Amino acid sequence: MRIFIALSLVLLSTAASAAPDPLLDKVIAGAKAVPASGIAFDRVAKGVSQEKSGATETTVKVDRWDGKQMTPVSIDGKPVTTEDAARIRKETAGRPVPGYHRIADYLSGGARRVPSADGRIVYRIDKLPKGSINISGDRSADMVGEAVIDASGAVPIVSRLRIFLPKPLSFFMVAKLDSFEVVNDYRPGPGGRPALFHSLQTMAGSQFGKTGTTRTDVTYTPLR
Repeated sequence: MRIFIALSLVLLSTAASAAPDPLLDKVIAGAKAVPASGIAFDRVAKGVSQEKSGATETTVKVDRWDGKQMTPVSIDGKPVTTEDAARIRKETAGRPVPGYHRIADYLSGGARRVPSADGRIVYRIDKLPKGSINISGDRSADMVGEAVIDASGAVPIVSRLRIFLPKPLSFFMVAKLDSFEVVNDYRPGPGGRPALFHSLQTMAGSQFGKTGTTRTDVTYTPLR
């Protein structure tokens, strides 16, 4: 009886395993071939926050990744002070470096191909890696993603990654996230390797009774 049960469990496990997906494997392998240590870029992030009252705040930040560390360059056109640089590094410590290499992390967790009305190749990501989305804490488990594949070239790549909140989220008893979306666009960069060129993040919600929206437009200029 024990042998029969063990055999049944093996059979069930085999039946439940995902079917081979050569296209997905190629995309993941391509992303792993572009590690964070092998890229460098300048990043310009323009953030606009608007409260329901109409009050608006705009911030423009510039920084650079050289393959080893992220260095703040300027805030609102002014060079970053030593104090600001220390504060920013502390706030961002442990966060993953943005780039095409992150595609491997997103897709390796169990992405599945889903139908697309416009004929595109789309993979659904039901579970994001920890640390992907930080909004007053790690909110990755509450998000889902969709990756659009461009298979027109010799090597298939993700041309667009969309991460979004499928339903409103409340946390800390005083905050609510009504909507959240990040759209990353990728295309061949230096040496023909895929690179992250643009990211747009939008969110709406409330905290401590204040309701508002934020929009962060980020441009990446690959250096190598």
